[in-house]
Amino acid sequence: MEDSDIKIFGKEPKAGETDELQLIRLMEAQRANGNIDKASKLGDYLSDIFLNEDELLRRLSEEVGALDYPAAVIHQIKILMFFAAEYCINRELPNMILKSTAINALYGNIKYGDAAFYEEFSDGGEYSFYYLAMRKDTPNVILEIGRTFSMLCGKEDEAGFVELGKRIFNLTQEEVENIIQIFDFKTV
Repeated sequence: MEDSDIKIFGKEPKAGETDELQLIRLMEAQRANGNIDKASKLGDYLSDIFLNEDELLRRLSEEVGALDYPAAVIHQIKILMFFAAEYCINRELPNMILKSTAINALYGNIKYGDAAFYEEFSDGGEYSFYYLAMRKDTPNVILEIGRTFSMLCGKEDEAGFVELGKRIFNLTQEEVENIIQIFDFKTV
């Protein structure tokens, strides 16, 4: 008789129980190898960057030039950077448990560290526009992101704003990718 032939308590697992057990095993493995702790720290680290607006904008201005814009445009810059960071987390982290952990830490810290910004972006439709831009059937998604940024700034299709949106998205992705690499997530 094989071990696989033995039925515990004589019941077959219910549909979906195997998925739940797999999820529990994955969570245990991610906790044991330190990935869950790293994902939480990643979210904390990124939120610290976003919460220090002066430093964030100073570092960004070193790459894109002076950010002498009205508060509404600065807000859109932060929204785009936040979207790009979340997009990068979802693209780079190896599984949904780690993605959710990092994003929950990021959102939680932003919510308590800058409630006004959190309320503005969580209630706003900007993310929907960026998601739509990402889903367009076009070979140049980054151009669509730039156009969306330009539109949200009230500068629809102004070349300078389209280019600024593209650069901000690309720079944010590069920076977040580099930060994620530093955390050295383990693959299971």
